[in-house]
Amino acid sequence: MTESFNTTALHGIMQLLRYQSNYPALGTGSNILSKQATNLIGSIPPSMKAYTTAYQINLFGDYPDDKDLAPSIVFTVVFFVLMLGHALIFTINYSRGHYFWLQLGWVFYCICRVLGFALRAVWSRDLSKTLVGITGEVFLIIPSILLVSFNLILAQRIFTWRHPVGGARKLFWNLMFTLYGVVTAVVVMTIVASAVPNLYFLSLTVLNRYQKVVMVSSICVILYSLTAIALIGLAYFFKPTAKDENLYTYQPYWIESFSPTYFVKKGACQDAGETFMKRNHNARHAIRVIAATHHEYNTVEGLTNERGDLKHNSSLIIIIITTVLIFVGAVLRAIVVFQGKYRYQQGVLAKSIVMYICWGVFETIINLLYIIGRVDLRFYRPDRLPKKVRMIITQEQSINNSTDSIVGVESKQQTTSTSSNNANEVVSGEGVDADANADAAGNGVSHPPGVKVENYDEFRF
Repeated sequence: MTESFNTTALHGIMQLLRYQSNYPALGTGSNILSKQATNLIGSIPPSMKAYTTAYQINLFGDYPDDKDLAPSIVFTVVFFVLMLGHALIFTINYSRGHYFWLQLGWVFYCICRVLGFALRAVWSRDLSKTLVGITGEVFLIIPSILLVSFNLILAQRIFTWRHPVGGARKLFWNLMFTLYGVVTAVVVMTIVASAVPNLYFLSLTVLNRYQKVVMVSSICVILYSLTAIALIGLAYFFKPTAKDENLYTYQPYWIESFSPTYFVKKGACQDAGETFMKRNHNARHAIRVIAATHHEYNTVEGLTNERGDLKHNSSLIIIIITTVLIFVGAVLRAIVVFQGKYRYQQGVLAKSIVMYICWGVFETIINLLYIIGRVDLRFYRPDRLPKKVRMIITQEQSINNSTDSIVGVESKQQTTSTSSNNANEVVSGEGVDADANADAAGNGVSHPPGVKVENYDEFRF
């Protein structure tokens, strides 16, 4: 193919355009070449488009042609429908006071996918519209990285549920924010390194540098895609410590099911937050975690007989399957990037069908798992307590006003009287004794005059 190009007048014209631009490397400045060719001969003939495209650096998904119009439109419609699904779930939840903000992230992700495939459909009609092609590629690359970030957030909530002490530490949160910051830098680096060679003429040396940057970013995306599974592995490889088991956790106990058709009762989260006005220090500073019925920790309000069996085996499967599908696409894209060939030298992995499978079919499956699996319920953690609750000065509260109900907590409360004849001692434990003590100390029962109640069950980070 390249030999036939080199013996034609077309080759001479293209070489002339390169020489007048200081002879840049092949595959650079496609946007400038498109403008120059249009000014030189008007409408660019198909043969010139084919020549320019043949010497472009290979893309994951190839450069589109007429055959790409139909699949691009199909996936544009598919992701638009998925966007409506995410938006509908968020709207219903929002109307009921159930705020799962990550759902908006998937709405934004679907919008990016819609724009990416729609722009690809437009580009397939005319490859000389280089700005359309560059923009479309950006909107096709970014969503996969966004999915990895969302999966990492879900895995982080699994980790905090298993290890509330470690998951609530500032060190852990700072590490996670640092990771998100690094990924943001990788995204920017990928966009710049992919777009600049098409926007400007570059020497061969500079082009190679940009290609190496794209290679590094592709490796970073592969490693980043595995962080969710790695975090889950850490959560289950290391067993919860005694501190984890003794720490108070605040679960969304009003979530009764993870069914695809289930929605929480309206205002349930807000009603639960209001009850903290009469709870003690331990409850108001409990770590917020996801809902589960097979926990082993102290929990505020705990379980009720109305709740179903809320386990997270399916939650783990959702994260693992989605992560693996994203990982496959990241690896295949990295292989194409490392090949660094011109389009006329492309291999099988650079064909458009591979991209449609990875970024179309696989990610459709991922979104269906999110929607049908109801991640908005599985990975929801209670909202922050109302400001009026957070502003309570605990030291000035009397424990007599507490209506706290703690499940599985071993507490010790000692009461002393100024009168030696009326000395009483109450020690709370498990079973009936604990219930009786909770009624006496936590449910508003009045104590004899002069009795001082001290609570030794203080919260520890």
